Amino acid sequence: MIPPETETHTMTRRKLLKSSAALTLAGAFAAEAQSSANITPETVYELRIYHLNPGKLPLILNRFRTSETKIFTRLGMHCVAFWTPLDGALPAETLVYLLRHNSRETARAAWDAFGKDPEWVALKAESEKDGAFVNVHDVTFLKLTDFSPSI
Repeated sequence: MIPPETETHTMTRRKLLKSSAALTLAGAFAAEAQSSANITPETVYELRIYHLNPGKLPLILNRFRTSETKIFTRLGMHCVAFWTPLDGALPAETLVYLLRHNSRETARAAWDAFGKDPEWVALKAESEKDGAFVNVHDVTFLKLTDFSPSI
């Protein structure tokens, strides 16, 4: 039997994905997933949706699981949560994730550093030697509203 709180969260996620309102998805989970450390009025959340090439979901999940998130952390990019759609408008070959940054400026600097990071450059080249994982990626920066709960 699924605990009631888990069942509620699962139903909420499914409902949000079905509506394909990506901004609503991020807003609903940002307050739930955030830690209270380093949250300021300048804090921004970055919603990233990766529409993957066929068959690449297991490969990208493994790369994130084993290496990529460690590079994010080293570069000051706080991983809030990662999702794969169960149903709805987003296809099965999709990865959705949310990052937290101290500001838009720190996000820009972190992504610049990430793109040049020797560990990332080598990891991407090796893992994608048989073809790119991501076909299209959508990026949206979000700011919490003044009535969002703090955790």
